[in-house]
Amino acid sequence: MNFNISLLVLALSFLFVGCKNHETSKQSDKNGGTFVMAEDNQIATLYPLSITSQVEGLVASQIHESIVRLNPKTLEVIPGLAEKWEMSADGKIITFHLHKGAHFQDDKCYKDGKGPEITSKDVRFTLENMATKTENNYQFNMILKDRLVGANEFFDKKSTSISGFKIIDDYTFSLELVNPSLSFIKLLANPAAAVINETAVKAYGQNLKTGAGPFMYDISSSNEKIVLVKNPDYFLKDSAGYSLPYLDSVIVLITPSIEDGLSLFENQKIDLINTLPSLRVKDVVEKNIKEFVSHPPKSLLQREPEMFSQFYVFNTKQKPFDDVKVRQAINYAIDREKLVDNVLQGQAIGAAVHGITPNTFAGYDIKKIKGYTLDTDKAKKLLSEAGYPNGKGFPEVRILVNSGNSRNSTVAVELQKQLKENLNINVNFESLPNIQKYELQMHGKSDLYRDAWVADFSSPESFLSLFSGDGVPADFETASFPNTSRYQNMAYDVYFKKGRDSNNKDTSYAYFMKAEQVLMDDAVIIPLWYEGSYRLLTNNVKGLYLNAMRYYDLTKTYKVK
Repeated sequence: MNFNISLLVLALSFLFVGCKNHETSKQSDKNGGTFVMAEDNQIATLYPLSITSQVEGLVASQIHESIVRLNPKTLEVIPGLAEKWEMSADGKIITFHLHKGAHFQDDKCYKDGKGPEITSKDVRFTLENMATKTENNYQFNMILKDRLVGANEFFDKKSTSISGFKIIDDYTFSLELVNPSLSFIKLLANPAAAVINETAVKAYGQNLKTGAGPFMYDISSSNEKIVLVKNPDYFLKDSAGYSLPYLDSVIVLITPSIEDGLSLFENQKIDLINTLPSLRVKDVVEKNIKEFVSHPPKSLLQREPEMFSQFYVFNTKQKPFDDVKVRQAINYAIDREKLVDNVLQGQAIGAAVHGITPNTFAGYDIKKIKGYTLDTDKAKKLLSEAGYPNGKGFPEVRILVNSGNSRNSTVAVELQKQLKENLNINVNFESLPNIQKYELQMHGKSDLYRDAWVADFSSPESFLSLFSGDGVPADFETASFPNTSRYQNMAYDVYFKKGRDSNNKDTSYAYFMKAEQVLMDDAVIIPLWYEGSYRLLTNNVKGLYLNAMRYYDLTKTYKVK
């Protein structure tokens, strides 16, 4: 894990000498430095259409650029590659105007190594690429299906173009929506919807690691350390006209566990750790109290409710978990309050006794969702009705959890204990690296899976979209994403789509609540708790906003001595 950041930055700077003349760029006195953070999940891909994890999205969003971005303070949509846009009176047509002079990053795949200017044709390629049926395209259903006019037809090869996409000129294009939508433009800020270049995709395919973002992927990267260096031709400027980004480089260390990440922070090797080990929070506070209360503090300890839920997912297509009474019985047999108090030692915003959606969306009252609390009598009755009185004849349950956070195994042990005591069900669990675990999960290779979800955009829709029945494959050989439960319920889909397609927030939320209640009645998941992780940040890092969505905009981040 030891490395010399100064030497690394110096070496990286030599790599770009002579590529272009950047002397005319207006440089801020905030320029320079390396920001280092730790994550405990390895990265399987940075190809936008194949991203499935938060850390993959974090890195990809630094390399790539989307039509729009999110304000890291408010999480509202702001200009990205499009400097402005207009909405038609009926809310169905959005006309975007691209920044002139925005280029893809220099790369050897281009003629003379120079990144070409980004035009409307690149947006067309991006959308058509997303609407092309391939094995590892996990984003079509999430972003374009039933939303963009003509996208479904293109996906099904009934059309050679997306009729809802119109090029007006090199820098202007329009998108026609099937229905007005509150969320569609937010989805365009997702790194999965990043604008990519056809030449680069043909050169690299799934291994694409060059885009139009503020940072460039460096070849010194490895599975344990992702190195990103400043894109000297990034198109955005700050309010004073200075070039962005300020940082010379960003390093994401992939540690074996969050405990290793904490050790690196305590030894001043990194600037940010996203999640503190729950059993170490009290120790960290007591040990570093002087740093937190000094003026100015050396480190900042932050905790707030996040758009983040922790839960287990049933494989609803596999016996005996295709029986709703079995799933309900297991939900009633779990004491979530005990889990939060005794196992997590209070390190959660609250036990998930309502649904999957956390209480972080104004106007969406999760207390109206009837979920599950401990009721062993009801649990036993349901299991008996399903044909397993006192657990007799019930097969051993296999749970997959991901390694890297000891809390995952600790929680699994507690659930194992509770299900044995309350239902006489035997449970075994296996801890695997997240990449391996999620591959098995998408292919339905176990009974239960530990899972979690951080919102992709600020809406309950981001959580409920995980259970839309559209696109669930009939066989386990084909990956199912994001609906790894393979749950299909027509009533749920009707409510979800009405919420998704409504242009009125109150109406949308009302339908989403109906959908979520169906989801809870069907007991598709075991909601456990709503996350509010402790995060540690060194105080010399400025311009970084730690928000409830773990959305990182590092373009204006800088470091002071």
